[in-house]
Amino acid sequence: MYFWYIFKKYLKNFLLILFSLSFFYVIIDLIANYSKLPDSSNLHVLYVYYVALNSIDVFYPLALVFAFLFTVYYMIKFNELVSFYSLGFTVKKLIKPFFFLALIVFTVFVILESGKFAYVREYADSILNKKQYADANLFVKYEDKIVYIKKLTPVFKRADGLKIFYLQNNKIVKILTSPKAVFKKNIWFVKDAEITYINDREIKTTSATVYVLKNFKPKIISNLKNLNSISLTDAYTAMKLFKDVNVNMLLSIVFFKIFTALSMVFLLIVLMFKTPVHQRISNISLFLVKSVLFTILVWGTDLMIYKFAKQGVLSPYVLAVPFVFILSYGIFLLYKEK
Repeated sequence: MYFWYIFKKYLKNFLLILFSLSFFYVIIDLIANYSKLPDSSNLHVLYVYYVALNSIDVFYPLALVFAFLFTVYYMIKFNELVSFYSLGFTVKKLIKPFFFLALIVFTVFVILESGKFAYVREYADSILNKKQYADANLFVKYEDKIVYIKKLTPVFKRADGLKIFYLQNNKIVKILTSPKAVFKKNIWFVKDAEITYINDREIKTTSATVYVLKNFKPKIISNLKNLNSISLTDAYTAMKLFKDVNVNMLLSIVFFKIFTALSMVFLLIVLMFKTPVHQRISNISLFLVKSVLFTILVWGTDLMIYKFAKQGVLSPYVLAVPFVFILSYGIFLLYKEK
């Protein structure tokens, strides 16, 4: 009974704080970028929608901790926390509803980050910059092929100026050239492609309609150029299939999304042990200020490490250090209570 009481209170506070942070983020973003938006009401609404989704993705780890602090403050103020302890409840038992909801939220966002949700900031930027998604002069190695695309438009899943160089023993044995290719059903459809076969004796050219480059997804190709953001599934596919992908940059993006959120989740355990039992014997305001500052410090440290790791200054594995520290300290506190 106590579990669902705390769970519902925490959930309500989490949604309230998350949408409040998102609202202020959207307002500030609109103030800064409104003059750059195109003259279209529909695009304005779409831009606000994408920015709101991006802000939810950015702030949900912080909202988990802030909602926890708000909930325990309410429980302290109305003597609920001391009542639970008086009835024989332990810290381990009281943390369960908080931790359970935090893990659910983390799992939901990991699932969302595995799909198109990971690219909402790019959708907003495309509206802001008044341009379609298009990348030029892409040159990547894929399996035993070298692929050149003059212009790629991921939104329409179209590639213009496609050239594929097929390699065998480090020699070019075939070249496929086409002015246009379309991505359908996880493979590229190339109509009237010009195929040149090269061997030691002769060079032969034919024309044919072919299907090539299976799993060579447009969105992955586009993001390999800048790597500002990438979904978890696309990151896995890129590391598995592409030979010249910058693994450190991909790992930096993936680790930042995962370990930053997990740090906030396990921070709840540490804060629960540090939470005062009653407002008469402790300074609740000081506890809240310290907790908020420490939360922002952990989140800001992860962000700083992410920026350095993305630039290649630090190893992406350093992003796991704050999480490991918080996890270890939380386990120590649980073991100490036992």
